Amino acid sequence: MKDFKIKILLVASFILCSFAFTQKATPQKPITVYIFLSETCPICQSYTLTLKDLYKKYKDKEVTFIGVFPNYYADSDEIKKFKAEYSIPFGLVVDGKSALTKHFSATITPEVFVENAEHQVLYSGRIDDSFYSLGKRRKVITSNDLDDALNSIVNNQKIKSTKTQAVGCIITTSK
Repeated sequence: MKDFKIKILLVASFILCSFAFTQKATPQKPITVYIFLSETCPICQSYTLTLKDLYKKYKDKEVTFIGVFPNYYADSDEIKKFKAEYSIPFGLVVDGKSALTKHFSATITPEVFVENAEHQVLYSGRIDDSFYSLGKRRKVITSNDLDDALNSIVNNQKIKSTKTQAVGCIITTSK
């Protein structure tokens, strides 16, 4: 009986060790795109398709997308509805204490900040030049700033423009 218990322990140990060695560690994605959004901002709503397309294009290239809701009135139920209504495939967080808003000095929604693993901002600003002023939209997009920046980053190339001016709704961080 004692030999049987030892054999079972050895087999169990072998199985556990084999399992541990066959598991691959999930690599940390070194690039994070923080997108400051507001569920009530029409400009943010209009960018959801573009953001989904960018997510699909870069999700397998070590780029993580995080939607940040910075306004003091941001409500988790409303954000869940926003996520469902626009089929947002990436994570959304409420920045209730404005930590991310202050860290990046974000002032507009939508506004993006692309950060590397060392927390250096590689690009900040607009998603593209669709909107050139509040309520004024171009018929033809001439500059895909976020896509260009991400493409340069994943291909180890220099980013042509590291900062652009976002156009959108003002972030309100206090009542």
